Amino acid sequence: MTTAAIMPTEAAAGDFTEATAGVILAGGKSSRFGSNKALAHYRGRPLVARVAAVLEEIFSERLLVTNTPADYAFLGWPMTGDLVLNAGPLGGIQAALRRIDAPRAFVVACDMPHLNGAVIRRLCRCPGDWDVILPAPTTGPEPLHAVYHRRILPAVEAALARGEGKLSLLLQELRVRRMTAAELGLAAASDPAFTNINYREDL
Repeated sequence: MTTAAIMPTEAAAGDFTEATAGVILAGGKSSRFGSNKALAHYRGRPLVARVAAVLEEIFSERLLVTNTPADYAFLGWPMTGDLVLNAGPLGGIQAALRRIDAPRAFVVACDMPHLNGAVIRRLCRCPGDWDVILPAPTTGPEPLHAVYHRRILPAVEAALARGEGKLSLLLQELRVRRMTAAELGLAAASDPAFTNINYREDL
């Protein structure tokens, strides 16, 4: 569900840093990568550390979702684990929304080393009472670089109870604001801000 384009403004959503927690999902199997890619080094730093550094500049409340917390103690972040195992990103979103204090979470995958802080801020400042706010460049929507309102937790848990782990199916039930590349201040739809590291060759 969308509306006509609404350009975000700096003050549109007030102080989003208090209204939004920064969440990293680091519970994936990394099957294509061959090992835990969150800890793989990219330009001298673990991928997850690069992601964490960007979020630390933006959000006062932060959370890492992982089932192997000892691996990430070096970050010094609060952590929580999946409540439903092997549920994919949807299980991670459930765990995050249950744990955070803020009414919303900016949820991002651990394998996106080129995050753009300005893009994240524009997502968080998008006006309107949306369940989900996500980038939707012409290359496709980015649900693992998106803002989720905590009120969707019942819908998330209902989907998990039905065995429906696909995030794309859940989004069809929610009020979703899809922001274009232009609205996010990006000159190109294929901006590296949304690049994932899936294979060792991508490092």
